[in-house]
Amino acid sequence: MTDLVLCELAGTEPEFIVGLAHHLGLDDTYPVRSVRRSVHESSLGETDVEIVFANQGTSLAVLIENKIRATRMIRQFERYRLRGEEGIAKSLWDKFLVVLAAPQGYIDSLPLQERELLDGCLSYEWIADWLEGHNRDRHAFKIHILREAIFDSHAGYVKKRDTCMTAFHQGVYKIANSEFPGLRMAWVDKAGHDDSIIHLPHALPRRGDKLLLKAKMGTAELRVDTRDPIGAESALRELIDPGWRTTIAKSYAGVEIPVAHVDPTLDFVEVEPHVRHFLGALIKLQEFYLRREVAEAIEANRGMRRP
Repeated sequence: MTDLVLCELAGTEPEFIVGLAHHLGLDDTYPVRSVRRSVHESSLGETDVEIVFANQGTSLAVLIENKIRATRMIRQFERYRLRGEEGIAKSLWDKFLVVLAAPQGYIDSLPLQERELLDGCLSYEWIADWLEGHNRDRHAFKIHILREAIFDSHAGYVKKRDTCMTAFHQGVYKIANSEFPGLRMAWVDKAGHDDSIIHLPHALPRRGDKLLLKAKMGTAELRVDTRDPIGAESALRELIDPGWRTTIAKSYAGVEIPVAHVDPTLDFVEVEPHVRHFLGALIKLQEFYLRREVAEAIEANRGMRRP
């Protein structure tokens, strides 16, 4: 039912589209070209709500995964990104955003590594508040549907705060913030027991490229978003420093620096020296990424995109 609420608002409320654009950080508001629900034309899976905007020859797709408290499928958000890229390749749109629509509690429960695959989140609370502020009487039924979904989600999936892992994240943040501010690490209020990988997406200037502190694996990693991971990995391999290694996956190429394995469950005082080593390695990767010849090689091997 909340899918239908999103579709109706996108198709009938231009002011909602303006508010949605601002909420997602878009500079321009595009007229809506199409709104579709439960789109499963791709072998890469189903899109809950697909909104395509078009303006002056440019098109933008907002691919929305709508959740209340259902279990997330494996690689679900990654498949949304692959469907977005497929849409570009098929000239269905020029750009895309992957957005999660859900109660705020569900959004807050996302592991960091999943959150980084999203371009934005649209909480039911935000939508309901917008409807109440816009025309409460006319939108009374939609507001009721959203509030009921929010209430229903309270029995759903909420990340349990893991004391040791949260202390580890916050300990790393304190060192990064004071000694390595260029990494721009974000503060974490609550980490789950499996959140041993710390993502630093704000350390690099281009969305999609990121640095990762992989504590249990003992590696500091740079990931470069690309449609040509083979070409990008080959180019990076020619430029890396001795002792480093390259990585490759379906949607990125990377560079890793081996660092001592860190057990996040130990007292932070015990692992603090290794954390500094990790952060120093991430700084080296950041500096490597910003080298002129590396930046040129990355851009040359991202893969051709349609204008």
